[in-house]
Amino acid sequence: KALEVFGGMKRRGVEPDTVTFNALISAMEKAPGGSQWEKALEVFGGMKRRGVEPDTVTFNALISAMEKAPGGSQWERALEVFGEMKRRGVEPDTVTLNALI
Repeated sequence: KALEVFGGMKRRGVEPDTVTFNALISAMEKAPGGSQWEKALEVFGGMKRRGVEPDTVTFNALISAMEKAPGGSQWERALEVFGEMKRRGVEPDTVTLNALI
């Protein structure tokens, strides 16, 4: 459903911002049937291609999506995302660190 709303926004010419992408990534984390972490990474890629800057919430949602991956945590990918977070100079918070534990 979240992807449908996002598509409707694009068709109407509404430019997504960081909050929009954060909500979409978070929805992928909480998808029925389990985390859609791969789709969350695709959304993140689209965010970067559009030049929208990720923030702490963005990275927290991505890391959490990987933590909740069906079939077991994608912890190695989560660590890669955390590395990108640090390279971009985005400050981790308590939520970030708890998700990585």
